Amino acid sequence: MLIRQMRHLMLAAAFSALPASLVAQRVVTNGGAWVPDQRPGGNVFGLITGANPRYGNGSLQLQLTGNLFDWSWFNLYAGDPFTSGWGRLSDVNRLGFDWFRTDLPPVGDVPWQRQTPALRLYIRSGDPSAPEFSELVWERYYNAGSPTPVDQWNAEDLSNQLFWRFVTGEGYTIDDCSNPHDITPGIPLKTASAASWGSGLTCFPSDAVVYGIGVGLGSNWPYQYEGFVDNVQLGFAGEENLTVWDNFELTGPTTAPEPATLALLGTGLTGLGGGAWWRRRRVARGAKRTA
Repeated sequence: MLIRQMRHLMLAAAFSALPASLVAQRVVTNGGAWVPDQRPGGNVFGLITGANPRYGNGSLQLQLTGNLFDWSWFNLYAGDPFTSGWGRLSDVNRLGFDWFRTDLPPVGDVPWQRQTPALRLYIRSGDPSAPEFSELVWERYYNAGSPTPVDQWNAEDLSNQLFWRFVTGEGYTIDDCSNPHDITPGIPLKTASAASWGSGLTCFPSDAVVYGIGVGLGSNWPYQYEGFVDNVQLGFAGEENLTVWDNFELTGPTTAPEPATLALLGTGLTGLGGGAWWRRRRVARGAKRTA
């Protein structure tokens, strides 16, 4: 009993020490700001459901049937991709989400067993009159050699993990910063952390702006897959709150997590003293404009 009481006191202390701006997160329900990404020839299999809730009564459920054209992807945008943005890529200092993979066959296919729900940052860079659009993609496959944990929630901090890059209208970025349309066997994709990509020294100019974020599965995944995503976070240095801190739920208004839930967030919110550097996402009315 004494140990339990001490634990409760520690959780309460951690909760009360957090800036008020970090307590609230935005609840997102079906039909909200996150929109399905429908690709030509693809089918979107995804919806906020109560099948496997994370912190409340729901999460974003994602599924693939094994058809190579399946696409289960959802995006959130700051506004007009040509003029709006949340902040510079070089300033990203918080990035993460929670994911879950259901245990489904096959077994023994090690590359497939490393696949998890993925995350994308949508980037605009270069001449404002003719900008270059690209995506930075996080997949566990490029960061871990072991099979993915299944049937459990995992809190993933992507701040220092590796992303590969795809340039719209061109292709996949390789080590010399060229962007061939097809991936050539024996020539690996260039991978780097978000901070490194944003440094101005790694294929991007230093003015690269983040204007969107996405989570999902596919395409060209050859097997049936079920995954879940929740608690998506994106923050920039120099800003008070997180830009994006979205919790997928079936219904309900914006709420604050219980102290115990907050302490259990594997994304490390309770342990970071620099929380005041983050900002909450400005409601999807276009956010701030960045030249």
